[in-house]
Amino acid sequence: MSSRPKKQKSSSSGSEVEKSVKACLQVLKALQRSPAAFPFLEPVDWKALKLPTYPKMIKQPMDLGTVEMRLTSAKYATVADFIEQVNLIWDNAHAFNQDGSDIYDLATQLRRDFELRMRTGPAADSALRGGSKASAAPSSNSGLTQEDVQSCKSILKELKRKPDTEAFLQPVDWKLLGIPDYPTIIKRPMDLGTVNQQLDAAHYTSLQQAFAEGKFASLLSAAGASVESEDAPTELTFEMKHQLNQNASLLSSKDLFGMVGIVEANCKKALDQSNPSEVEIDIDTLDLQTFLKVEKYVQDCLRATKQSGALFRS
Repeated sequence: MSSRPKKQKSSSSGSEVEKSVKACLQVLKALQRSPAAFPFLEPVDWKALKLPTYPKMIKQPMDLGTVEMRLTSAKYATVADFIEQVNLIWDNAHAFNQDGSDIYDLATQLRRDFELRMRTGPAADSALRGGSKASAAPSSNSGLTQEDVQSCKSILKELKRKPDTEAFLQPVDWKLLGIPDYPTIIKRPMDLGTVNQQLDAAHYTSLQQAFAEGKFASLLSAAGASVESEDAPTELTFEMKHQLNQNASLLSSKDLFGMVGIVEANCKKALDQSNPSEVEIDIDTLDLQTFLKVEKYVQDCLRATKQSGALFRS
């Protein structure tokens, strides 16, 4: 007796991919409809906006329109890749714009909105295109664990115990202190109290954001720049300049921009901006005080990166 051949069950991987893509697209569309999203819908036209420093500072520009194009073109392998690219938009806005500015605050608002929507969305390791899922290391945009937060708080407590940290416990009241140039020179002010509040409010989405991207590094750098050491050198040597050049080559693009900012504020003649695509620092032209500030900044950035790496490996 003949019987009909049984229909084989089709793989559910295709439908899972479609479901993940659809969920990400829904989140993206919701962001695009937000009135706060207008500055982030298309690539920044830095030429039309007359922002010549934008391409020097932002090495990986990103916008919601580009993310949508890549998502619908199956450019992202996993949801984690999608999350990383969306968060890059907010990171760039925070890096280029001053804390408290309209664009900075809009990016902060949209980041929170995005994180809230993704909490109920697909898992970060879900596939967004055909093929097996990559079982890679967790994305740097995954949330901080309770253990991570406690590690950060322990470091904060250690910093607060140091005798010279009193000036860094609260935001600098530059009006009260009569320092009108402070907000012009310091584009992204930070203090230990604010870092602690942002940890409690789950503002940081990764250890990299809390450490490597400059929160603690900028505090340490500021401390070093404002406290004179009794055994500070009185003249620059070839070895000192050579060591600074080597250490600077290890910095991230974002930290390098911070280094340029210090030089621009203290010894502008040492900047070579003849090439529109990059800015060069002539170390030989730096005066002693600026050199020491830059040296301290570079050392603190490298130390913060090393601490961050140690926490990731532990």
